[in-house]
Amino acid sequence: MRYKEYLRNELDKNNPDNLPLPKGYHLIGHVALLVLNFEDRDFATKVGKCTLGYDSRIRSVAIRTGPTSSDIRKPVYELIAGQSDTLTTHIENNVKFRIDPLRVTFSGGNRRERISLPQFVQSHEYVVDMFACVGQFGLHIAKTAGAKVLAIEMNPEAYSLLEENIRINHVENKMQAVFGDCRKVHPNGVADRIIMGYLPGTIDFLPSALDTLSQEGGTIHIHDSLPENEIGDYCNTINTLASEWGFASVVLPRKIKHYSPGISHYVFDVSVLPNEASEA
Repeated sequence: MRYKEYLRNELDKNNPDNLPLPKGYHLIGHVALLVLNFEDRDFATKVGKCTLGYDSRIRSVAIRTGPTSSDIRKPVYELIAGQSDTLTTHIENNVKFRIDPLRVTFSGGNRRERISLPQFVQSHEYVVDMFACVGQFGLHIAKTAGAKVLAIEMNPEAYSLLEENIRINHVENKMQAVFGDCRKVHPNGVADRIIMGYLPGTIDFLPSALDTLSQEGGTIHIHDSLPENEIGDYCNTINTLASEWGFASVVLPRKIKHYSPGISHYVFDVSVLPNEASEA
């Protein structure tokens, strides 16, 4: 039985105001994350308790109460049912993540991107993940593609889990964690590939990424959120900045998911070459 149908069968008699039921949830380890389109906390608790009975893997249920905030991308959730201990182990394509989804961000909508990206990475590449969090992208690349990964993170809680995740996935010889603001601690002129999994406003960090990129060029994956009608200007900004750093660039935008009304999450795959190479 589908989740929404299950809720309807269990809760219709307790829903006199016909409040909208969620269509699904995002499961991270034993924690189910819900987005509710109503503010009735009593009924939210009933939805949470009912959710515990839907799937035996679920031991904690939380609802989103606000947008991800601050430079360290702290999520805003409230526990409404089940265990208060939300530190969990989440397994994704044989990669283990120790994570507390109520304290650090782990987007379910990026799952396909995380799993597919290693297919395009060569084992000889040096990859810099500028916004590593707990290793969402870097661990997949180190474990699946076997490439060297430098993972930068400035949230102390996320960084601690990143270090643990490197150990439990046994990629210590492939992946190194660095604590700090990527604009200040990034290496220079070494990366074959750069991941910028941060939004919104990711374009502001592109100069640091261009400093990090090898002088021979490479690939930059820029995640950002914007309206569709601004994609052209965004691509032009990328090309302009790359040119100022002595590179020629080709930008391929891809839509990942809906982000908010009128706004979508895009990845801009940027192929970069030195200007003299592009003119040869």
